[in-house]
Amino acid sequence: MALKAYCLSPVDSWFFRDGRPFNQGEKAQIDVQSMFPPFATTIVGAIRAALARSMGWNGHGDWSADIKAKLGDDQNLKPLKFQGPYLVRRTNGMIEPLFPAPLNIVGIEPPCSEVNWTFARLNPGRGIDCDLGIGVKLPTAKNATGMKSLNGFFFTQEDIKRILHGNELQLIKPIRGKMISCVPQGCETKPNQVEMLWDLEYTVGIERNYLTRTAEEGAIYSAQRVRLCRGVALAMNVDGLSEDLKLPATLAFGGESRMAYAEPLERPIVMPEAPPLPSSGGIIQFTVTHLTPAYFENGLPRPGEEFREIPGAKVISACLERPMKIGGWNSVPARRGPIPLKPFIPPGSTWFCEAEAGLVEKIRELKGSHIGGYADFGFGQILIGSWKDGA
Repeated sequence: MALKAYCLSPVDSWFFRDGRPFNQGEKAQIDVQSMFPPFATTIVGAIRAALARSMGWNGHGDWSADIKAKLGDDQNLKPLKFQGPYLVRRTNGMIEPLFPAPLNIVGIEPPCSEVNWTFARLNPGRGIDCDLGIGVKLPTAKNATGMKSLNGFFFTQEDIKRILHGNELQLIKPIRGKMISCVPQGCETKPNQVEMLWDLEYTVGIERNYLTRTAEEGAIYSAQRVRLCRGVALAMNVDGLSEDLKLPATLAFGGESRMAYAEPLERPIVMPEAPPLPSSGGIIQFTVTHLTPAYFENGLPRPGEEFREIPGAKVISACLERPMKIGGWNSVPARRGPIPLKPFIPPGSTWFCEAEAGLVEKIRELKGSHIGGYADFGFGQILIGSWKDGA
């Protein structure tokens, strides 16, 4: 059972619901937004359902014992384990992974007539007394006035490696996720010349009464679908899949059972190596950046507390966004219904930590590992980077 990887490309546009109700007759049917990239549970569910159908499942009722032995049962995925999802794009025939921008990198987007961004790297600053405690080192940076986090942007593997290693930032190039709806007035750059990954398109649906030829009351909805740019796709690593199982070439994916092409990749998506972590006074300083949303059942550690998910590590500071609520739908007949929403740390969130120098190799080996809950689904995957006081 080797680690396999699959690339999922859209047949048309895709639709991924958020946690709001989408029931007939409700006001929430108007302008329902699509989430992208989708959560791991969406892709895991689609892959397992497609594999189950290839084993004879008819799409209704519970799985047989032989299917459960190979694909798991309900929320228990064993023997399977997933990594991702990863946003990828095809460049010169090669699959290139893209990584969410770490929140400790801030910048100013250049005017349309220029191409170079201005960046700054946030690091723990001087200790201050605040509601988080005494002498808390909040993230700060010199000459960062007017800069914003790069939430919604992505980096290539080379650029994310440069960030993790603490190298010069001015050469990195952020890639915008969602396409901008318009070009600023006076800008000579055309939208198709700006590097984007996806766009949103609006659709309207109705239920029509064929006798009156009018729409049924309460049966109209509008939704946003995601249309990926050419060459952009999603990828997922799958571990524990038996050799006799093959993912079908097409599968239902996301809301409205829209379709995706499934292409096996020659090699799995690999994570960039962690940088050297030199010690100072017997202490190493490192960052933990989330690639996928993470769930901490026992709450988040505060500055000065032990990072429970990384033994021996102490949290100094963090760059975090507000939590995102992730739920889902349980399709098991006996438990059919919505899965309660839970708060997850969003991708790009970054922790600043310290540990004893003797743990340096164990810390570096954590790159690409998963921390927190629901790790088998792909949640909580991390990268290890470096930081320095006063840098």
